[in-house]
Amino acid sequence: MIAPALDRRTRSLVAATAVLAVLPLALHLPAASQALLLGCFALGVGAARSGRRLPRSVQALLTLTVLAAALWPFGITGGRLLSRDAGSALLAVMLGLKLAETGSLRDARSILVFGLFAVMAAFLQDQGPVTLLLALAAALATLAALAWLAQLESPDGDGGLAARSPTGLLRGAVWLLVASLPLAAVGFFLFPRLAQPLWGLPQNSELGRTGLSEEMSPGDLAALFSDDTPVLRVSFEGPIPPPAQRYFRGPVFHAFDGRRWTRGLVAGLEARPLEAGPARIGHTVEQEPTDRQYLFALDLPIEVPQGARRDYGQAMLAPRPLTSLHRQRYVSAPDYVLEPAMEPVLRQTLTRLPEGFNPRAVALGRQWGREMREPRRRIERALAWFHESFTYTLSPGLFGRDSVDEFLFERRRGYCEHFAAAFTVLMRASGLPARIVTGYQGGYVNPVGNYLVVLQSDAHAWSEVWIEGEGWVRVDPTRAVSPERIERGSEAIRPASGWGEATRPLRDAVDWLRRGWNQWVLGYGAQQQQRLLRPLGIERADWKQLGAALAVASALALGLTLLWLLRRPPESADPVDLAWRRLRRRLLRAGHPLRPRDGPRTVARRLEGLPELQALCLRYSDFAFGPATRRESAERLRAELQRARVPRAQRQSEPSAP
Repeated sequence: MIAPALDRRTRSLVAATAVLAVLPLALHLPAASQALLLGCFALGVGAARSGRRLPRSVQALLTLTVLAAALWPFGITGGRLLSRDAGSALLAVMLGLKLAETGSLRDARSILVFGLFAVMAAFLQDQGPVTLLLALAAALATLAALAWLAQLESPDGDGGLAARSPTGLLRGAVWLLVASLPLAAVGFFLFPRLAQPLWGLPQNSELGRTGLSEEMSPGDLAALFSDDTPVLRVSFEGPIPPPAQRYFRGPVFHAFDGRRWTRGLVAGLEARPLEAGPARIGHTVEQEPTDRQYLFALDLPIEVPQGARRDYGQAMLAPRPLTSLHRQRYVSAPDYVLEPAMEPVLRQTLTRLPEGFNPRAVALGRQWGREMREPRRRIERALAWFHESFTYTLSPGLFGRDSVDEFLFERRRGYCEHFAAAFTVLMRASGLPARIVTGYQGGYVNPVGNYLVVLQSDAHAWSEVWIEGEGWVRVDPTRAVSPERIERGSEAIRPASGWGEATRPLRDAVDWLRRGWNQWVLGYGAQQQQRLLRPLGIERADWKQLGAALAVASALALGLTLLWLLRRPPESADPVDLAWRRLRRRLLRAGHPLRPRDGPRTVARRLEGLPELQALCLRYSDFAFGPATRRESAERLRAELQRARVPRAQRQSEPSAP
């Protein structure tokens, strides 16, 4: 059987629905993928509206070209072709190309089902309220479009008595969604919570959403300084600490090969005990999803969460990548002593520098080691030099092979990672163990909820120097050059924008709403589920109790939904039929003697003395059961049925049999 061809109206409806379906996914794709997606959909929508299909040879060549272009940004090696982002980009552009071959009902139905996969893929990228609203709009449009296609296949789908407008079908889809909400709510609140999802795909293996990598080279952090995406939202149990204390530790680098800093083999050693001072800062961190295992807390937390561990650099690592929102309470000690004594072998490792790299910096550091035996004097000497002769900038240019020498003795311009790397090399050359710590510093306080928001642009690098008897001491060379970067966070390095300041209250309110969404929706887990059941006398619900509660609540939800369905006719019915049913209910409420099975002509006979209503009932009878001429008078008849005045019945009488 050959599938019937589509008219222009149907093709336009399918194309618009496909655009809605891909929109929530497109917002989270890389810029290169978004540009390619725009081109594919421009071609697909144009072909769908015109009804012209490309030759098969052109389709094949275009498909191969788009396939290569879609996967190119994710690389050809390293397993990135199997990443979540690569699969999402490929799905989106293929949906756009599919529109270019839309010619039959089968093609249209395939596109709509394909679009539902794009909607589901969007939730692999983000589970925020904006994505949910866009996905709901796409799902409703898809249901209405599928109903439109089914209507076209019906015997009178070409404009006969049963034909309905896309708007009416959309109202029916909304009605179906509303009817499903009670059961969906029961499933959300009472279905047993799992610790991990049942399925998933690896994300981009080269760059986590935190923006912090397992290694650092000159220029790596620069790309993050223009990214205002929230990474952490931190609520404190007391006053919010001053900016100088807002350090959130991430990867710690112990090894340097002349160009790159890496964690090194030292990171695998057992973490040294932390001697915490008397001060304590309790806080709760909401960490956005990432494909990394690093947990962030105010430096330094006294204990790690259950199942997590510390490496030698005191970075906290979860047992598996944090692919969903993570919420955790920490208690940190702002004053601490870490590793006051160090083994000679380890001390030698942490002062090692590669041979043949940065000879001038190494010579200067060794000179300081000979001239100043006191470690604090070497630190102060380096910081004073930075303060007097160096400039903080986000555009220092590219560096050559001996990047530290070039930075110290030629350009003297850079940002946090340049200062941290140069300072660490100088300290190692002087004989002091030193390392680089990356993470986040600063953040801004959202006045709407009085909590700290840490952005990607707050990414930072600083140094730690080991001093015998004192242990590891944090030294931030950036403070010596640009103290405003530490006091004001990333706002100090971004150009002032009047538009940004004007919209700050709105952005703060939106972020506060997102925080509430994270806490009450995305963060809804087993503990919140237990608290929900406590008013029912269930303190520690096992799977049997949860199953029983789920079954009972599901039965109640289905019963309420069924009762509502029986009491209210579906909005998916014909608008004229709905107007007739509403008129019948108004007649019954006015006391007119009607029976449930009375047809429109029987109702007309019972309305003695009301000639206008009788004529209206007969017109509806002709409309519903007469010749197929409904389209010409449907809207006028529906309006008259709705506007009809129904007087009170003069007397109550038992209706006679027809």
